[in-house]
This record gives sequence, C-alpha cells and structure tokens, in this order.
Amino acid sequence: MKHAFLATLLLGIVTPTFGQTPKEAVVWIEAEQFAEPGGWVNDQQFVDIMGSPYLLANALGKPADDAVTTATVPRKADYRLWVRCRDWRPEHSPGKFQVVVNGVPSKTTFGVASNDAWQWIDGGSFALPAGEAEVRLHDLTGWWGRCDAVVLTTGAQPSNQLDQLAKQRQRHGGTSATVEPKGPYDVVVVGGGLAGCSAAIAAARHGCSVAFVQDRPILGGNASSEIRVAVSGDTSHEPLDPMETGIIEELHPLGVRGDPSRRYETVVRSQPGVGLFLNTRATGAVKADDATIAAVEAIDVQTGQRYEFRGKYFIDCTGDGWVGYWAGAAYRQGREAKSEFGEPAAPEKADNYSLSTSLNMSRIVPRDEPVEFTAPPWCPKWKSCDDFDPSPKKTVHSRGDLPPEGWHTRKMSTGRHPDTPSPGCGTWWLESGGTQDTIADAERIRDDLLRIKLGLWDHVKNHCPTFRELNRHREFVWTSHIAGKRESRRIEGDYILSQRDYMERTIHPDTVAYAGYNVDPHHPQGFWTTGPQAFRLYHFKVSVPYRILYSKNIDNLLMAGRNVSATHIAFNGVRVQRITCMMGQVVGTAAGMANRYATTPRGIYREHIGELQQTLLRDGCYLMGVKNEDPSDLALKATVTASSYATIADPRKPKADGVTVTLVPDNVVNGWNRAVHGEPNSWAPGKKQSGTRWIELDFGRPVAFDEVHVNFQLPEMAAEAYDLVAGDGRNWQTVCTAEGNTQRRRINRFDEIRASKLRLLLKAGATETDEARICEIRVYGQ
Repeated sequence: MKHAFLATLLLGIVTPTFGQTPKEAVVWIEAEQFAEPGGWVNDQQFVDIMGSPYLLANALGKPADDAVTTATVPRKADYRLWVRCRDWRPEHSPGKFQVVVNGVPSKTTFGVASNDAWQWIDGGSFALPAGEAEVRLHDLTGWWGRCDAVVLTTGAQPSNQLDQLAKQRQRHGGTSATVEPKGPYDVVVVGGGLAGCSAAIAAARHGCSVAFVQDRPILGGNASSEIRVAVSGDTSHEPLDPMETGIIEELHPLGVRGDPSRRYETVVRSQPGVGLFLNTRATGAVKADDATIAAVEAIDVQTGQRYEFRGKYFIDCTGDGWVGYWAGAAYRQGREAKSEFGEPAAPEKADNYSLSTSLNMSRIVPRDEPVEFTAPPWCPKWKSCDDFDPSPKKTVHSRGDLPPEGWHTRKMSTGRHPDTPSPGCGTWWLESGGTQDTIADAERIRDDLLRIKLGLWDHVKNHCPTFRELNRHREFVWTSHIAGKRESRRIEGDYILSQRDYMERTIHPDTVAYAGYNVDPHHPQGFWTTGPQAFRLYHFKVSVPYRILYSKNIDNLLMAGRNVSATHIAFNGVRVQRITCMMGQVVGTAAGMANRYATTPRGIYREHIGELQQTLLRDGCYLMGVKNEDPSDLALKATVTASSYATIADPRKPKADGVTVTLVPDNVVNGWNRAVHGEPNSWAPGKKQSGTRWIELDFGRPVAFDEVHVNFQLPEMAAEAYDLVAGDGRNWQTVCTAEGNTQRRRINRFDEIRASKLRLLLKAGATETDEARICEIRVYGQ
C-alpha cells in the first residue's frame, strides 16, 4: 500500500529556515501515517503536550513487528535522516529502535538520549535516488519505543519548538496545509466517554444537529473496551432502587456483557442528527469574542487532516477540560484548603495534588510449558513479600465527615502486595501520578504504570510463594497503553459543588441529576501510600444542580464528566460514569433547549429551569424533590382504577415487623417515576387474582394520543408482555403490544387514536410472583 507524502522543493525564500532554503528537498513522514503499522500502535493521548500522535512499539520484551511505508523522494541526493523520538527512561533507554531506509538501517539507534524530552535525533546520511523509498521502524527491544516523525532532508534540522514544528508539519504535508470546515452545527460535543455519548444523543433528540468528536477509534472513554474501568454509580442501596436512569439505560444497562464500545457506537450511530467523528483529536478553540466560542479545531490522528468544527453551543466532555482551557474558561486543579469551602475532609492547605491514574487492561495467558520471565533492570523490584507495605486495608469507610487520622500526611510506601496472580488486570489500586501534574506529566505517569505492572508481574511470577506456582505456566503477553485518568481540571460554573452539599444534603432548586456514589477520595500517592489508599463518605443521594454544568465565563460552553464545577472533595462523588452519563443527558438537553429559545446555558437556568427539569423527567431521569408536572402528560388528569392491587411487606422495615405497603393504582400518576427513599411507589395486581390483570386510565372525555410511557419498578420487575388497549369502556381496540420486554422503561408509539380510556393488560411478569410492578404511566398526543 503506497502512502502519499508531500515531498517539497521550496525556492526563493528570503529568510531561510528548515525547508525554506533554495533547492532544499524535504520528505516528511508522520509515523502515525505509516501504511502498515505492524506491531506499533497509534498513541494520541499526549498530543496537547508533545504536539502530535505517535507510534508506540507496544510489545512486552519481544520486538514489535516493523512499521512500514513508502515515501516519494523528489530527486537524487544525499539526505540527512532526522527522527523525532523520546527516550522514556534515559537511565536505561529501554525503547530502542532503528529506522531502515531502502533496506539500509540507520547507524543511529533511536530511543537513546540524555533526557526524556521529545526531540529530533540525527540519524545520519542516506544517498537516495529519485522515486519511491521504503521506510521501516524496526523495534529492537519490545519495551515501548516511540517515534513521532521521520524526516529526510537535504537541509537543516526540523525545529524542537512546538509552534514552529506545527508550521513545518503543515508546510511539508505532515498535517494538512488547509483546514477543512465542518458545520456549522447546533452543538459540538468533544470527548467520547459515556458523558459525551449521552450529551450527543440528547442534543440530537431535542432537535439539534450534532458533531460528536472523539480522539480514539472507539467510544466509551474510561468505560471503553481498551480501558475497562467499571461503570459504577449509585451506592446508596435504597430498597427497590433502579440506580441511574435515562440514556444510561440504553448505553449501559445493568448486567450488560460483551464489548461495551461496540454497544455505545451502535446506540450513537442509530440516533439521527449525530455526526460521529472518530480518530479526531480536538486541538484548540476559535473565539468569536471573549465570552463565546466560534469553533473547535481538530486533527485526524491517522491522516493529519485538520478540521474546524463550527457551532453555536459546545459541550466539553474531554475529562481534562481542554475545550474550556483553550477558550479561557475559569478552572480549578488540585485540592482546596479546608477553610475555602468549610470542608472537613479537605487538607489544611491547598495543593496541586489530585487522584491518580490507572492502567487497567492486560492479557496473561496459560501455556502448556513453563514460561520464564526476566524483569528488565528499569522496573521496580520486590523479591520478597516483605518488601511491600504491610498495611492490610486499601479502603476505609468513614462514619463522619473526616478522613482517617493522618490521611493527608501519610508517607510514601514501597507499594502494595498484589491480591491476585494477574496484577494490572482491572485492579483499581494499581494507580499512580497524583503527586504529579496529571496533564503535563501524563505520559510519564503512564510510563511509570507500565514499569510498576512489570515489577508486580516479576514478583508474582518469580518470587511470591502464594502466586509463583500458579503463574509457572502463564505468560504476560500484552498490556493496554491507554491510561484511565481520574482527575485533572475542573471548569468553574455559576456554582461549585462542595462537601457542604453532602453534609447539609441540599436539594437545589435547579436540581437536574443526582449523585448516589459515595464520596471516594483516593490518596494522591495511590499505590505508593502507607495505610488506606482510599476512604469513603456518604452512602446516600445528593442533588446535582444545573449550575455546575456550564461555564461561568464562557457563554456557550457546557461540560459533563469529571471536569464539572466541584471542589476536589465533592468531585469524588460525581466522577463515576453512570453519574457522568446522566450529566451528559442534562447538558445535551439544555443545549437543545438553548438552541430552540436562542439563549445561553445560563439563560436556561434563569428562564427555563422548570421546563428543563420536566423534560428530563419525561426522558426517564430521576430528580430529587421534583415531581412530574408536565402539562402535556394526559395521564396526570386521569382517574386510575385496576383489576386489583397487591399488599406487600414494607421493604424499609424488617419483615418480622409485619409492616405492609399497599400498591394502589394511583401510584402510577402521583408524579414519581421510581421508588423514593425506598418506598415502593408502584402498582401491582394481587397475587391471588385470577383472569385478566389490568390498570386503567379514564380521561373523562375522548382525547387523542399516540405515545405511552411505562416505567417499571426495576428491570427484573418489568412485564415481559402486555397490551395497550383504548376505547370507551365497552369497545376496545389494541393499539400496541409488547412482547419479550426486558426494559425497565419502555416508550410505546403507535398511530394516533382518540379514546376516553386506556388500559394496560398484563400478559406476563418477570418476578417470582409473576407480578410486574409499574411506577408510572405517561400518555402523550401530538
């Protein structure tokens, strides 16, 4: 496969710099654009720090297969080879490789330097004829060598200054010389985690054209198939609690199995109005004025094509808050002092520390014969189990508002002994980097995690009496190079969520979501801290206000995910992915409303917050303290009867107390779409009823409708089959039939009918008593 590169002859430049002297020839080859990457992988995580995607030799002690491409040499000449690369551990230079041009290897070995900076290294001279030249990246070690670009030139060295280097890439075809405009869109969503997926879907469902920009080839962010952080959420453990609801139920239903990223992409691509741009890394923002974003700049991380996504509203779901940062949004980074917000769990003094980063995915496989592993000299060594910190606990649950004694002053330890024969395979406690800058030092943090993984594998493979025999016939063959980051920037909104919101259990008037996950600070030293590595507070739900989801100083910027407006302590309660997905639905919906009313996100708060809340409820969300008052819902005005109703033991009381709750029909129109503080709040027919089981809504007069929403108590309490019939009490017509239903919330659409009554006829249930429990029925017409 021939790769098209630009080889230039630039003439007549008055001020000569690289590539601009008379008759100078330049062949510029971006590594990520190699036609055949072999065993090298495209790593785009650090574009914003080092300037470009690059190829990483992702192998474990066995050299990766060559990356190969062809380039066009413009004329016969002696060319100097320059390679932009990095020695990621200069004391040992583990990631060595060669560049082979037309079968001739470079005399220089790359990945060897006196420091760990990205820089151009002289590869010597090559006499090349005009025409096609084959270029190979030849890995020598199998230990994460890395190459950004290969340049053959008859002139000077390319620049090490990022701004000049960016211009040189454009001039010589490393990236496109022109910017391709995209849009204008109503909404531009940047970042393809669950928050971004939900934001894009919600905005499109509310009438917007959406550009959805994601830098990886798959969706999911930390929940993706290549990072695999568990999709956590509500830990309040209230009885009959269905956890987070809304779009999250479509993207990641409870108990889902298989490839999560494939499911996310299927759901996103099935949504009309969403333009999905994978492998597209946002790189900057264009401002219309000081308070308004006009466009987001981006680059295709495979081809180098540059884009400009123009839009009215921008949603930052990047995690690191890059869109807000480029636009000049106010943000926070690090831990606030206890005194700033009156947070008992915060440190006495503010600092720049944060939660650490993890590297979850690995593959360790069984073999028929014993497999040896020799640890490289640059990874940590634990030759005895006694070499680890002996502290037994990794997490402590606090009953008050304070962290464990001495939490903020804990000293560094020697690390923690693995509790599995496969360390690094989804172990949350293998985390590091919280005492560094998780943005500027992100590549070094990832590299440290690679080293720790190898050191732990060496221990359980060669030294640990508990796991050594188990691993005798096992081989460590692969690890993910994509890190799962917990914390970096938090963009400031009109309100900053703090520990006080948990302590006082405030229900905000602009509540748009809830956080049920415990406040879960991890120590900045992560794996390396003595004593508990994390502590947990507050296993109950708290209100999430809309004001933390839009920027206080950029008028058309919203955010969802781990970059929302919160202190370090409060952020720990809203950072997990079922919650961030709910926040994505909120901001996507708000952007749709803002577009419809031609206002700002702040304008939605000031003038339309009630409508936003009711819209979110209609779309399946649960808002603390906010009932369904949707004037379009015909069910709210109906009289409800049923064939019978059940009486059950109150789940909030011990069964021995004999306290019961009656599941009356009126529960389905009382405004609540789920259990509230454990109260069942549903209707179910009596266990002993024979014959047809039904619930009926009487509107008192003929009304036209074509849509019925049915919310069940829990997924396992959803009716497997039911009919919706409409009529006048004597004559009935079936308008919709549900078969094989597993959805907790189901929207039934059908041709418009005019009737005074609606019945839901249960045909089967999914509970052990064969009784479905219905929390809410909504009815809508055009």
